[in-house]
Amino acid sequence: MASAGGATLYSEQLPPAMLQRRSANYQPKTWDYDSICSMQYANKPSKQISSVEASLKQRVRQLLLKEDQEVATRLRIIGQLQSLGVAYHFEEEITRILMSMHVHDAYLQLKHDLSSTALLFRMLRAHGIPASIEILGAFCDSTGDLEAANPSLDSDGLVALYEASYLVFPGEAMLDRARAFAVKRLQELMPSMKPYQREKIRDVLLDLPLHWRAPRLQTIRSLEEHRGDEYETCRDIIDPSVLQLAVLDFNLVQAVHRSELLEVTRWWKETGLGEKLPFARDRLVECFFCAACIAPEPCLAGCREVLAKVGALIVHLDDVYDLYGTLDELAMFTDAVGAWSSAAVALPEYMRAMYSAIRSTSAAAADRVMEEQGYDVLPLYKKAVRTWHELCKAFLVEAKWQHERTMPSLDEYLDNGWITSTGPLLLLHAFTMLQHTQQQQQQDSWLRDDDDDGSKDDMVYPRLVELCSRVFRLCNDRATHKAESEQGEGPSFIACHMAEAGGGASEEDARGAVADAIAETLKEVNREVAFRSTGAANSLCVNLARIIQGIYRDGDGITSPTDSRKRLVKDLLFTPADLDICDPLGERYTDG
Repeated sequence: MASAGGATLYSEQLPPAMLQRRSANYQPKTWDYDSICSMQYANKPSKQISSVEASLKQRVRQLLLKEDQEVATRLRIIGQLQSLGVAYHFEEEITRILMSMHVHDAYLQLKHDLSSTALLFRMLRAHGIPASIEILGAFCDSTGDLEAANPSLDSDGLVALYEASYLVFPGEAMLDRARAFAVKRLQELMPSMKPYQREKIRDVLLDLPLHWRAPRLQTIRSLEEHRGDEYETCRDIIDPSVLQLAVLDFNLVQAVHRSELLEVTRWWKETGLGEKLPFARDRLVECFFCAACIAPEPCLAGCREVLAKVGALIVHLDDVYDLYGTLDELAMFTDAVGAWSSAAVALPEYMRAMYSAIRSTSAAAADRVMEEQGYDVLPLYKKAVRTWHELCKAFLVEAKWQHERTMPSLDEYLDNGWITSTGPLLLLHAFTMLQHTQQQQQQDSWLRDDDDDGSKDDMVYPRLVELCSRVFRLCNDRATHKAESEQGEGPSFIACHMAEAGGGASEEDARGAVADAIAETLKEVNREVAFRSTGAANSLCVNLARIIQGIYRDGDGITSPTDSRKRLVKDLLFTPADLDICDPLGERYTDG
């Protein structure tokens, strides 16, 4: 077969037996797609369940808005709603409450309560409401030293301070010191704690901070903490209506996600890519798991669908560029994506299958926007095409580095690497599925900017998209460097850092540099969110950064899912919450 320009491909110069294709011997897919497609699910909750849910929401709303409620109590309730995954039902009320606390300097009523003050600071910043570190000033001495001013803080205050410190902006050294102080004091207190308290503090310090945990996964954790005997110790702290709503809501949302997974699985089987590209990782369920963590609310069904589909395609595409394709084939594929023509007959058969799936999936996403939202999708479709091409060009750069054994500079690597993280492509497709409302004006202006005619050489992405994609790249490199270097794959942040430092940097030093880079980038994410209007687009970006930190925390949760990762996927998508909490009718909260 001749290439489009008449040149002979490298792969055509050798007999099939002599053409060496690399293989990483990936794990087979974890989940049985036929079993998923045979699942039974309820299309919608029964009238009885819907009635119970409405009743519980009203009870919790009354609890939240109760008059003459102390600031600390109201903050605690909001924190419980967030941790248990039901705050999205009361987002307007919570925003009004926090804005009122900001306007009326509610922190002045909490000057002797570090736990509540730190909670207020964390919530204000997380909602994009201005919150100065001076809020915590009452707990510092004249030099800004927390330790000297607070020799006997309790563990609750220290944990709250620790969690609040992760809402830090660049340059706020006081919050970095506060975190170090909290960790040091908690470690000193642990030997004198009861076993269950010691275990809880250890979990806090070893796990991701609350601010950077995927909300849906935090819900699983919170529900687990209130299971069985532990719930009895919390009965006087958390109102039963809040827990009842949390259990019911988790199961209802899980049923929605599960029905969507069924449809996405059917689509994946129809593409046949799992069989046509047997060298690639087949990770559809893991991709849907990530999509459900990025866009968990039921109203974001379109976002979940396109994130899962595009994610599954990207995993295969990554293996095409990293493992299987020759440079000639990869260059031709990149050109084909740039041309975006249905006539891609010059591509090898496995690439034609990949190319066809990409085009049809993007076209279907554009059609869905037109059908559901009724506005011109051509600019969105053109932007999606350009983003696919940008990704393929960046993948090709990495492939050339790998084939030519080239080590780029660290800056050069990162400038290309945040694109190959695939964050921009994922977020673009998710943004197109958001409802066309006033809240989405900012990302809509990006999606429909004036360069849709392709006159500019490179795409220009929102700063928040770039920052969260950098987090994606750094977390991925930290988790995959060892395995990929053993397989002979291209450069990583760790490899580039070690090369740039000459013989004076060890891999341990480079890993420390990755951790520092992630921490500093997350500070910039915090600042960017704080100074932009809040909305669904921001949440998608931040939730991407959250699930990426989780999925790559203890290895590569996509390439080589561990038993604990598989269990988490099962808990999120297949295992209903089953706390011993009954509804007002005396029945368990399950549905379908």
